[in-house]
Amino acid sequence: MTTAQSPRTEPGQDVAAFVQHWYDILSSHEPVEDLLPHVIDDGLEMAFPERTLRSHADFRDWYAAVGESFGPQSHIVEKLRTHEHDGLVDVEVTVVWTAKNLSDGSVSALRIDQTWQLVREGADGALRIRTYHVGALNPA
Repeated sequence: MTTAQSPRTEPGQDVAAFVQHWYDILSSHEPVEDLLPHVIDDGLEMAFPERTLRSHADFRDWYAAVGESFGPQSHIVEKLRTHEHDGLVDVEVTVVWTAKNLSDGSVSALRIDQTWQLVREGADGALRIRTYHVGALNPA
């Protein structure tokens, strides 16, 4: 017996789309206002090698500094695993980040393992980032 499922109810599909969209807007360096709706404000924990962000204000500062330091960049998702439980989604992602350092013109390509936790909010179950931990930065 085959049961048709809409794309919205396919397990993990909305999470994969959320992750890809997040990286797409980072890669194209969209305005910070386009990113903030994707992260919670109260209770946020985004741990990068250089800093841990705990609010939208922290995110704004970090994002401005990254924009001043790095030019053209891309994020390519290599691996994505998700586990949903109790309205939360645990995410393991490996991304290859390539960017030009604006201070010296060098280009870096790094493979980075990250762990996220997403929350579902509102009647439509919109996903938002609650925790975002960046692991080791390894040459790609």
